[in-house]
Amino acid sequence: MRPALVAAVLLAACSAPAAVSTPPPSSLPVVELKYRVFEELGRPWYCDPDFYPIPREDEAVLAEQRMPEIQGDAEVYQAILRHNGLAGAPVTADERLTVYRDWKLLRALELQPVGDVYGFDLLVQTSGGAKEGARVEGRIDKGGRISVLRRDLAGPPNCPICLDEATRIDTPTGPRLVTHLRPGDLVWTRSVDGGRVAAPILEVASVVAPPGHELVRLELADGRVVSASPGHPTGEGASIGTMRVGDRLDGSLVIAVARVPYAGRTWDLRPAGATGVYWAEGIPLGTTLASPSSSRDRPLVSSASANTFSATRSRMTMKSPKTATWP
Repeated sequence: MRPALVAAVLLAACSAPAAVSTPPPSSLPVVELKYRVFEELGRPWYCDPDFYPIPREDEAVLAEQRMPEIQGDAEVYQAILRHNGLAGAPVTADERLTVYRDWKLLRALELQPVGDVYGFDLLVQTSGGAKEGARVEGRIDKGGRISVLRRDLAGPPNCPICLDEATRIDTPTGPRLVTHLRPGDLVWTRSVDGGRVAAPILEVASVVAPPGHELVRLELADGRVVSASPGHPTGEGASIGTMRVGDRLDGSLVIAVARVPYAGRTWDLRPAGATGVYWAEGIPLGTTLASPSSSRDRPLVSSASANTFSATRSRMTMKSPKTATWP
């Protein structure tokens, strides 16, 4: 090869840019992705099980009780410490409370796989104490890049105070799953004089339990057991979450009370009549669905659309001719 040609080839080789491959974005741990969402969009406005619907114990005491569980997930625990500037030194009692609060927030945000990214549906408060917030639907990739698909004004979170979806309701034809009941079906309700009478259901409602939601499992000495959200009222008006071992309920002794994690929808119904009381797993409970009119209700009408459930909260009501009053 001629010297001039060799020189030209060498010059071209030296001046041509080298092909550079772009490495794929590094994947962050899920806990770090959640913190990215918090930093960009705000922290969740959620139903804190320690305070809603009734306070349980001092939050600092609960923090101490939960600490072994939190520390058991080393990746999450260390991330919480880093994000709060607590890494590298023993944590104090106040700092453990900070850790616990962040842990609850992280549990309140669910990241659902959507292809090769994660989807989220987040309710955030616009400012502390505000009565209105924003519901944000979006995506976050594994490298932490966020895209917002939708943002809407929204009110406070729908905090469930209802029944486990496996709960059976006492009816004149025998126990039936609460999920199978519809407005117009007959259930047993308590009359104003304390009797047990059949009456139609006026309304059935359900709401999706938020991440981290817990039910109270209440067991009586005679074998009856029911699970409901802590704020659900008994037939006597006390909240399920306030019941303790040794208390009496419907003529029997409470022998066990436990908090159990729950995912899914919680349910409630409203029978016709003045009391709103019905029997779930043989235990009299009150309704959490407020009457839209007087206590002496009659069945209401419904359109076809009223029987359609939404993704978050759903209600079904029914109307029929006002021909009867209910005890």
